Amino acid sequence: MSYEIIKFAHVLLLVFWLGTDVGVLVLARKFRDASLAVETRLTLLHLAMVIDTLPRICFIVMLPVGVHLANAGGLLRVGAPGMVGLWLLAAILLTVNMSAAKHIGAPLGARLQRLNWAGLGIAGVVITGTGCAALLNGTPAMASWLAAKVVIYGLVYLFAIGIDWMFLPVGRLTGELAEKGSSEELEAGITRTVDRTMWAVLAVYASTLAAAYICITKFSFYT
Repeated sequence: MSYEIIKFAHVLLLVFWLGTDVGVLVLARKFRDASLAVETRLTLLHLAMVIDTLPRICFIVMLPVGVHLANAGGLLRVGAPGMVGLWLLAAILLTVNMSAAKHIGAPLGARLQRLNWAGLGIAGVVITGTGCAALLNGTPAMASWLAAKVVIYGLVYLFAIGIDWMFLPVGRLTGELAEKGSSEELEAGITRTVDRTMWAVLAVYASTLAAAYICITKFSFYT
């Protein structure tokens, strides 16, 4: 596969990751509006969860595609076994992540979510550590801007855990909303949950944009 095609795929992943995630953000914030009918609010949240499928896919698939791009551009040397391992890792993480999101609020969803957090956490620490090692001692060998981008991408995995963890009470809250209707205490819980989740979402946005800027400018971190 040519460098140009892989680069195009990489750009598309970024566009659909952040672009669709903004839609999820808008719908989730509108879900807080207590003036809307309960059915409308639940529909908005359902749409947000459906749209959220695409950012989850793009976020995880970005890893093997990014390594393919770095390989094609001569920035890294990862052999076929390594690439197969990365795609296998992405497939496992994506399967667990999507399954946990699908069963949110259910006992199975809780177990899958813990597994999802463990997988994302380990992957995030390994990726961040790899970038830090490259920046500090040059192993593995890569340009400083690429190493910094790897560090930031690894941190996004940890921020993603924060999003799911902070948003977790929504499963219980929506169940109460559907069963009992709106109440002052319930609305306070919904608003608090959505608002605090926004901080983790904004951290993902800021990190992703910073990584994109570093990549475009090839900003050097060595003097």
